Amino acid sequence: MIRAILAASLCSGTLLCAASHDARRLLARDASLASPSLLPEARGRHTFVFRGKQGESGFNLHSYLAHFDGRFWAIWSSSQVGEEDPGQHILYATSTDGRQWSNAAVLAPDPDGPAGPQRWIARGVFVDGGHLRALGALVESAAYRERGSGVVWRGLKLMRFTWTGKAWEQDMEFADDCMNNFPPIRLKDRDAMPCRDSGMNLSVALAASRGGNAWKFIPLDAAPPFHRMDEPAMYVARDGTAQLLIRDGARSGYLIRSVSLDGGKSWSKPVLTNYPDATSKNFVLRLASGTYVLINNPDQKRRDPLAASFSRDGWVFDHPIALRKNAPGRRYAGRAKGSGSYQYPHAMEYGGAMWVIYSTNKEDIEISEFPLSGLLP
Repeated sequence: MIRAILAASLCSGTLLCAASHDARRLLARDASLASPSLLPEARGRHTFVFRGKQGESGFNLHSYLAHFDGRFWAIWSSSQVGEEDPGQHILYATSTDGRQWSNAAVLAPDPDGPAGPQRWIARGVFVDGGHLRALGALVESAAYRERGSGVVWRGLKLMRFTWTGKAWEQDMEFADDCMNNFPPIRLKDRDAMPCRDSGMNLSVALAASRGGNAWKFIPLDAAPPFHRMDEPAMYVARDGTAQLLIRDGARSGYLIRSVSLDGGKSWSKPVLTNYPDATSKNFVLRLASGTYVLINNPDQKRRDPLAASFSRDGWVFDHPIALRKNAPGRRYAGRAKGSGSYQYPHAMEYGGAMWVIYSTNKEDIEISEFPLSGLLP
């Protein structure tokens, strides 16, 4: 069991002892998320970054946010009709205040025209060594029915783009056969990011240098019932343990957790937590104050509300609150586009507020500004 694994670690200095935690207990009080639709809604300002247009840009998802050179930068995947259709490309927009956004422009165009199989999936925007970088996964298929028996993402490559001050330039292959979920974070002396390969098998990629495609992939134990692990968030808890919170594609209705005590070189056997999830994407942000914020869709049947909960140690979260609820209906039909949903969050702290970017109905990109003074419990 995971307690036995964690008990083998030693506590030192001011670190909390990992052995004192049960990885299955991610939510402090089960009753706090028994009725997600009844959660109180946080006070915030909501702004459209981009509005999809029927037949032109009806699908928009995978949004990410960064602040660089005095501006907010947002990137996301966009296609004419449905999710990951051939021709899907990456758009971006900027804002000086997070409230008024520029017209969207193309970061990565359709690489082979509407008749070709290649398409882009946005995979993150981040500041690295004084440069603004963006990541995009280039694939030739999205055959999700082949999972477990064949190739889902044929020709999968994770590519890097750099902002030159005037334009985005594709400058390197960042990782081969890697569908990351968020940009890499630092684990001790290495960069780390979870990856799914072309068959959607989950591993953690580690690299000692940011200079090239030199990742070492550490597979996660994926024995049933953990054979369909998807879209993890990675962060470092207050005691120094690396944490993965993982979407369960086997539809248990709960987040999965795996923990590393050695900077990502090995990972505990995954366990189901008590934190409800709609089988969607989650994100964990650590604020400057040290508070952790977990953002997900905690209604097990729908992606509404988009909610947040809070933790002092990164192990146990409490005081959930809705960030957005009662989503409008979708305007346009399209593959994998449900109606009445807020999903796929990414967040950052800036100017005394938490900024959350997400997709509404997989057709609009919105951003919400939540003053920290009124958000934290």
